[in-house]
Order: sequence, then C-alpha cells, then structure tokens
Amino acid sequence: MKVRLLAMVSASLILAGCAGSVKPDTVKAANGSSIEIYSVSAIPELNNNRVADSHLREVTPGHVAAGMGIAVVGALLGSINSSDFDKENYKGTTVETLENPTNNWFIPKAKQNITQWMNEKGNGHLYKQPLYIGKATWALIYKDANAATPLYQLKYKVLFYKRPESGNMFSAFTVAECAPTPVEAPLSDWNANNYKKVVSETEKYMNSCLLELNNQLPRLLKQ
Repeated sequence: MKVRLLAMVSASLILAGCAGSVKPDTVKAANGSSIEIYSVSAIPELNNNRVADSHLREVTPGHVAAGMGIAVVGALLGSINSSDFDKENYKGTTVETLENPTNNWFIPKAKQNITQWMNEKGNGHLYKQPLYIGKATWALIYKDANAATPLYQLKYKVLFYKRPESGNMFSAFTVAECAPTPVEAPLSDWNANNYKKVVSETEKYMNSCLLELNNQLPRLLKQ
C-alpha cells in the first residue's frame, strides 16, 4: 500500500507539472466579474485513476485478451492492482487523427456560458481560485466480448473542478462531472466515413454537458 501511494503521488506530481505549463484564459463579465479558466487533462485522482484520453481510444476484446497496456497512473510507475485490469482501463488503440474535441469545441462554448452566468450572478466578484475544465474520457469500448458482432459504446466524460474561494492550494476541489449515457453501435458503424458517427454523437454529448455545466455553476462559482 505504501509503495502504491508513493507511486500515485509521484505520478500525480508529474502530471501536475504538465498541467502547470498550461496558461489560463481570463473570462470577464460586463459587471466586472472575472475568473481564470484552465483547459487541461483531468487529474487522475478525479478520473478514477485513469490517464485522460487526448485522442479517441478504441478498446476491442483482442486488446484485453492480449493485455495491451493499462491506462491508469499506477501503470506508469509499475504499481497496479487487480481492479485495474478492467476493459475501461485498457489503452487499446489510439486514433491519432481524432483529437479529443473538448478543448476546441466544448471549452469556447463553456466560456460563453460562464460569462453569461457571471453577468447575471457574479456581482462583480474577482475570483481568486481558477476553474479547471478537464477532458477525461473519449473512447469506443466493446460491450460484450461474447457477442457474434460486439456492440461498442462511445464514452465521453468531462470534469469541472475548482477550489473554494476561501481555500488555498491544499484545499479539496469542488468537483462536478458530465458523462452522458453511452450510445451503442457496431464498430463498423462508428468508424465509417472517417468516424463521422463518433464526431456527431460526441457533439450531442458535449451539448448535454454544457447544460450540466450551467446546472453546476452556482456550486462551482460560489463566492
């Protein structure tokens, strides 16, 4: 347990260092409210110990049978346990042509929503603690390995997290997440026409997550 804890801390520091190089965007409202927004890969502690998907990830029964890599932080430092060997955690195959659309599609619209919320309810507050929007999961994962033609679920998750205004760098985050119910289809449907169905369904997911962000802003941006 001690070795695993040390591995988790070390890996988290490595990933936190990478996040630290990301520059925030300052979102401002007409009433003077402002907050820094970081577009990042979700930290593993908030993402079930998984490394965030920067590109679309495909996990097939063959990947699991062959033991083709585990996408959890402990695996980076040789510290894993039996629960890590779950199909959700396999690296599978990365589709390099499809970058996770959270940064380019979701974030700009989220900033518009945040600006509108602060215009209405920000009261001119200058937020001391930044809001993090972290891409987490974007993957096609088989549902049943025993099926003649396995269905694949398109999974997407984005995290929102922020420390309380009265807190400091050691304070726990206030966390919200959005993970829409996965759509299922054969893999051939998903990867047809350069993954057209993946792109269109993911946009629907992200539209749902914009609504969820609106629901969570009173809690995340509490003054």
